Amino acid sequence: MSTEAEKWKLLPQDHIARSSNLPWYTAGFEHKLTPSFRKLLEEWSDIAPEEVIPHIYQIRAEAWAVFPWPCIGEFWFIEQGLARHPDYTRIQERLKAPLASELKFLDLGTCLGQDIRTLAHDGVPLQSLYGADVLPGFEAAGHALFKDSDRFDSSHFITGDIFSDNDDLAKTRGTWDIIHVAMFLHIFSRADQEAACRNILKLLKAGPGFVIIGTQTGSMDAGELVLKPPMCEPGEHKTIFRQSKETMSETWRRAADEVNVHVQVWTGYDEDEARHRADSRAEKGEEWERKERFFVGERERRIFFHVDVVS
Repeated sequence: MSTEAEKWKLLPQDHIARSSNLPWYTAGFEHKLTPSFRKLLEEWSDIAPEEVIPHIYQIRAEAWAVFPWPCIGEFWFIEQGLARHPDYTRIQERLKAPLASELKFLDLGTCLGQDIRTLAHDGVPLQSLYGADVLPGFEAAGHALFKDSDRFDSSHFITGDIFSDNDDLAKTRGTWDIIHVAMFLHIFSRADQEAACRNILKLLKAGPGFVIIGTQTGSMDAGELVLKPPMCEPGEHKTIFRQSKETMSETWRRAADEVNVHVQVWTGYDEDEARHRADSRAEKGEEWERKERFFVGERERRIFFHVDVVS
């Protein structure tokens, strides 16, 4: 277990990062609630329409108690990020194809598991779908959100640290057909991102045809960011690296070379999301964006990526 992961698990209950007064613990989310996610909760989770909004507020509180990620405070767990990926339809169809029952899909950094529930709601067999997260408490929070502990039992949730060589996640190396990397690489330094990519590649089955897809927060101007408390401890020097689509491609290629895997890599920006933020800035002002989003700026982008193993 990495030192960082241990610190996350042991974060004191009175730590400043757990405060609901932080700017990324936003007051509302209704503008983020899409018809698609509402439909998922009403149809998959059998939540009455009038209960959807209070239910999400309650789950935000429960998930924040597990660990206070800014994405929890900002309600990003109600966004179906995988469904936005350009390859979503292709991945979904592959998992639903005849004779596909043996395929295994892993959602890395699953958090509350909204992406695997979206796949299940769209008809992908449950036996193909698994989620993994370094924080075990997110399993129960996901079951609370989706009311499906009778369908997604504990065998479909793996607690593991991508940097470990000997935990439950590492024991599954060489067994996965498709891996989705769910918005977590950007919380690490550049070196750690590359190390994570090497270990993600090791999780795939050997040989051509196996796939990694994902999304991460990035920037058109790649570079290092120095974090400040409460994102790190007072006096601690901690950095993260914001990839561009070009550096993200380079990272995957270097990682593949280091584990002797030949890949084809595609990266691209989520321009629809960037246009939506630009329109919101124009309509509501930059101050609104600063209150609504932890990472802000005209050059910020979400990066889609697709890594195909070719040999």
